[in-house]
Amino acid sequence: MNLLNEINNIKLLRDNFLNNFNLQLNIEEELLQATNDNNINSIRIHKYLTNSGLIGKVKTARFLDSINLSEKTKIKDLNKNHIKEITMYVSKL
Repeated sequence: MNLLNEINNIKLLRDNFLNNFNLQLNIEEELLQATNDNNINSIRIHKYLTNSGLIGKVKTARFLDSINLSEKTKIKDLNKNHIKEITMYVSKL
């Protein structure tokens, strides 16, 4: 029973992380924290950026490709340079 509760809590945490994305967030800080959180760092960066519908999927995929990432890149795979590039990308929208 405890395992089921733990799984549901992690699912809720991941859903909240995805659903709370908006363009006014400090994306750099959010991603830096997420890279160290084992419960959410396996989320794909493309899903994080596009799940809310605020940023286009194709445009984001092209951007990620331009910085040598893919749609399947996970948050834990990001380095500080990637995070800075993503922050600049989101701030221009």
